[in-house]
Amino acid sequence: MKKAFLIGLLVFLVFSQATAQTKVANDPSRISVGARLLGMGKSFIGAADDINSIFINPAGLASLKNWQITSMSGKFINEVNYINMAGASQVQLGTVGFGYITSDLGFSGPAATTEVVDGIRIIPSSTEGVSYSYKNSALLLSMGSDLKGLTPWQELDAVSAGATIKMFFQSLTGPGISGGTASGYEMDLGVKYSPWPALQLGFMAQNVLPFSMGGKIHWASGSDESLPSVFKLGTSTKIIGANGLRTIGDQTLNFNWDFEFTPLRPLPSLSHLGFEWSPIGLLDLRLGYDQDYVGRGGGLLEVANNLTAGVGITYQGFRFDYAFHQYYGIPENDTSYFSLSYGIWKKPPPPKEKMRVVIPADRSIVYTDKILVSGEVLDRGIKRVTVNNREAAQNEQYLFAQEMPLELKKNKLTVMGLDNLGNVVDTKKVRVLRLTSFMDIAPDYRFKDPVLELGTLKILTGYPDNTFRPNLGVNRAEFATLLTRIKELPLQIVKANPYKDVKKTHWAAKYILTASRAKIVKGYPNKTFKPQKGISRAEGVSAVVRFEGLDLSQPVYEVPFSDIPGRHWAIKEINAAKNTGLLKFLEGGKFQPNKGLTRGELAEIISRTKLTSEKINELLNFEKGY
Repeated sequence: MKKAFLIGLLVFLVFSQATAQTKVANDPSRISVGARLLGMGKSFIGAADDINSIFINPAGLASLKNWQITSMSGKFINEVNYINMAGASQVQLGTVGFGYITSDLGFSGPAATTEVVDGIRIIPSSTEGVSYSYKNSALLLSMGSDLKGLTPWQELDAVSAGATIKMFFQSLTGPGISGGTASGYEMDLGVKYSPWPALQLGFMAQNVLPFSMGGKIHWASGSDESLPSVFKLGTSTKIIGANGLRTIGDQTLNFNWDFEFTPLRPLPSLSHLGFEWSPIGLLDLRLGYDQDYVGRGGGLLEVANNLTAGVGITYQGFRFDYAFHQYYGIPENDTSYFSLSYGIWKKPPPPKEKMRVVIPADRSIVYTDKILVSGEVLDRGIKRVTVNNREAAQNEQYLFAQEMPLELKKNKLTVMGLDNLGNVVDTKKVRVLRLTSFMDIAPDYRFKDPVLELGTLKILTGYPDNTFRPNLGVNRAEFATLLTRIKELPLQIVKANPYKDVKKTHWAAKYILTASRAKIVKGYPNKTFKPQKGISRAEGVSAVVRFEGLDLSQPVYEVPFSDIPGRHWAIKEINAAKNTGLLKFLEGGKFQPNKGLTRGELAEIISRTKLTSEKINELLNFEKGY
């Protein structure tokens, strides 16, 4: 029954060429859209997120992040061979793609003839079986591009648009057929809009060229066929997945719905529904509902409801898709389709490295005023390398090097690989923090980090001979000056001597006065300050506790250190400093309250105060300031 129907169809196509009336042509892209889409009932107008967008909504090509290729084969109702192939790649203005579709049917049947007797054809007869064939092909050229930044309207930043030029080629061969070749062209236009991450909308205007402007297929016999204009609307909703309505592990579930209608012909509208569920990363399961036209006799059409299903397996950029499609409720018509694609990634692979910076590593901390930037060119299209616009030397082994100066702060090194025309092929950004150094601060010195960090921030300074002298004691004038600078207190105007032994002309008078009025440092009962006297650990820690504003109202139930008696004058301050973490370097040992506070110990304690630690963290933050 099915073959009889197909033979009748071909006979109609053959003999229809004898008339000059305009007819409706067959568009091979109606079925050959890829196994993934067929498994979802051809619902893809809104989703349009891979190479198959060429066949159904070219605006979706704009979402491709890398080049992709695909091919499909299937035997429509087990008689018509369908094959398609397509490829797409990014260019400066968007993504371009090409596609090729071909369908063919061949069969053998009796050749109808008539015999002529006395000039009158009266005796029909049949000869032996002869072969007929019908081939329908289309070449597609597509382009899709985002509108972001191309218009002054920000509302269009979430819109992409695309177009496809379709060139058709048909042929009929067999006894008695003449003028059985045809060609023509048409155009499709598509739009895709993503108002929210979980929702995508699409529109497709298929075969938009009017007949008068060449939108037709012309047969060598002289007859013309038109392709009906079809409008399609589609939505794609991410029900489960990242940025979806719900999140369940790594699963994804998308629901697509398309609606199509022919505004210029009285044909029924059609719907296409589809689900795609990915329970694990490499597996996709699909289910769909596909409506299509079927003849019911007398030249009339009605809507056929077809169920579809499919599966996809993605691995290392390859994706295999299988689709099962029912047709018109006839089990004999059930058809399987197979697609193989490459460039399809669930998680995109890291881009191929074109240039590598070996030294220094990104986020490096160094202590020298110069650094040698060196690396390797991996892409032979790179002919020159610059570091912060300074030309780097390059040898025959494609290794490059350039010595660069470093400032005492955060430094950004931009390494660029350029082609012969000066175009940038690759760029690497290396963040380098240069800290100060002192001759007498060894790499294994226990307070090296706070000393060098505070030295870089100019909170602590060294001596003219580039030494820090970490074991040297700190006098009371130096201590008051340091705390005032860290706190960034506005300096008081010295109108009179702040203390008996501190004249208003003393180099630290304004710092001592400011710190005293802020109640950070204290003088002695006899109204002296003793600026040159070395500060003890107990005095220094007490002043830092006042500097921090720590709470001293809580009673001390246990001595903080074994050598601090319960009646010690600074026990509350020492206890608060220990509990806050200012005295980490003394854990497990004695406090020695009368011991002179050294410059190294001062750097350690000060680095742990809230205000100073914030400045150090900002200095060490590689995400800002570069």
